[in-house]
Amino acid sequence: DTEWVSDVAAALVLFSPGEQIGAALADLLTGASSPGGRLPVTFPKPTEKRFALSQYPGENLKSDFSEGVLVGYRWNDAKQTEPAFPFGYGLTYTSFEFSDLDASCATDGKGGAGVRLTVSNTGAREGAAVPQVYVGFAGLQPVVRQLRAFRKVTLKPGTKTEVAFGLTEDDWKFYDETAQAWKSATGLGQSVVVSVGTSSGNISWSKTITCLPPSPAARL
Repeated sequence: DTEWVSDVAAALVLFSPGEQIGAALADLLTGASSPGGRLPVTFPKPTEKRFALSQYPGENLKSDFSEGVLVGYRWNDAKQTEPAFPFGYGLTYTSFEFSDLDASCATDGKGGAGVRLTVSNTGAREGAAVPQVYVGFAGLQPVVRQLRAFRKVTLKPGTKTEVAFGLTEDDWKFYDETAQAWKSATGLGQSVVVSVGTSSGNISWSKTITCLPPSPAARL
């Protein structure tokens, strides 16, 4: 339930803390430490109608999981609705900038791709950024995009670093229910949209690439 969000200036989500939570919470609230976590789930708005009664809690002791793969952020993307807090979301006591983003197909014949960007701490405090890489292609439909990589980067104020991700042919694969087999988007000639953002709901950059499937020699 997120109805209370508009009544507070900030929300600190701790999930399942350990026995030292008291000291850790004090450091976060006083500013001795900066929050660095990101949401592993989506927090929906109270007005979102995600489930019919037959889906949840169900009727006559039976639940119909008709949403299929459209769970979490996949549902929001497909329905073009904004949640209260998206998957991957999180704030800290500083600010960051992503620049020099690029994605390109690998040249080793293995069917992968590389993604690069520069992360800069533009604030006055040390903190952690978490750039996230999502991919989308026709074979994923009705899913728009899925998370494929992320990295936590801690930077002091005024510093920057280059972050590189390696994507493989497995990142283009999807399960074809009709054929009951795994298939590759690149093997079917499908283009891939590579996106980078700070959460599933804040995609700041995208590029479409068309990579060749792995060569026969690379499969040996």
